[in-house]
Amino acid sequence: MNPYTQFGRGAALGSYSTYVETRSFGSLDGLRALSVAGVVWFHTTGDLPGWLALRRGFLGVDFFFILSGFLIVTLLLRERRRSGTISLRDFYIRRTLRIAPAYWAMLLFVGCVAFLKRGHESVGIRHDFPYALLYISNLVAMASLLSITWSLSTEEQFYLIVPALQKYVPRLFPYVLLPIAYVIVSLPPFGFLPNVHMPGFFRQTTFGPILLGVMLAHVLNHPRGWAIAAKVLRSPLSPAFALALVALTLCYPGADISGWPRIAIHASLLILLASCVVREKHVLLPVLSCWPLRRIGAVSYGIYLYHLLAYWPVSKLFERVGVQSKYVLFVGVAALSWLAAELSYRLIERRFLVLKKQFSHVNESVTSLIDTEAAAVKM
Repeated sequence: MNPYTQFGRGAALGSYSTYVETRSFGSLDGLRALSVAGVVWFHTTGDLPGWLALRRGFLGVDFFFILSGFLIVTLLLRERRRSGTISLRDFYIRRTLRIAPAYWAMLLFVGCVAFLKRGHESVGIRHDFPYALLYISNLVAMASLLSITWSLSTEEQFYLIVPALQKYVPRLFPYVLLPIAYVIVSLPPFGFLPNVHMPGFFRQTTFGPILLGVMLAHVLNHPRGWAIAAKVLRSPLSPAFALALVALTLCYPGADISGWPRIAIHASLLILLASCVVREKHVLLPVLSCWPLRRIGAVSYGIYLYHLLAYWPVSKLFERVGVQSKYVLFVGVAALSWLAAELSYRLIERRFLVLKKQFSHVNESVTSLIDTEAAAVKM
């Protein structure tokens, strides 16, 4: 099937009404796949010499945050358009059904191993476990593989605050509170508040990327905002230019990219996302919609959750057989993580996802926007 036509009504640059009725954005699973591949690459290859862009796979988490902010708020805005309100109760139930089963299964497995086995890593896991369980691991110093849960904690805190503001102050939030919040969370990386003790997380990426995604959702939800974006990004080559801009900003020289360099990277990622959802029919669609990337993107949440668990047996096996290439290690960890994510999806997650439709006041086509949304991943 021609990849330009397989997504139905969202297949080309159409009208604003076409955008708000688009069932799913065909490029997003491919973008998720590239993001999670970057994170796994970073955790397996580390700081290998070479092209700077390939050494910054940890920024995949920033793109996940942008995607999450855009998709979550797009869903909320469409729910309000159709039903006249936003049900916070149903929203939190849907998010719990999507996030919690696999997350708690991972925590149960890791916790059992840590409490049954002695060693330095087990001590760290026992220290980190309560913070991960309570979704506050981004607020403390973590000492084990559970440190990856800081991004999930960030997501949960985002879920707690932004949907409520979206419901109760719908006019004040996008025009006043949202810009102010973005400025405030962007201050620490610039060295502001130097005497205030805070986790390192707040001095690097904070909630800025999520809020940028929220801003994009509001811009494209407004007819005038969508028209401006469509005019600027109407060319089918726009995503390719945006991707080149991403590569350029990723090549910023120097080890420290906090402050303006990271904001520039976020801006380029935001343009890439906008160019892929404003016009579905574009030059990158055949790649981003190919089956491997679509499938990896669909289970990228699980790949994120399990990739550090997969790292341990793969690295031990390669040590025994004498394989020292980090590139081969990346392939092995990625493959085992994908397998674990598929099993998790089929045996655990899918059983809960079918329940989500019972807690939706909107058209099924709208809920499909985030049925496979991945949680943010570790930096």
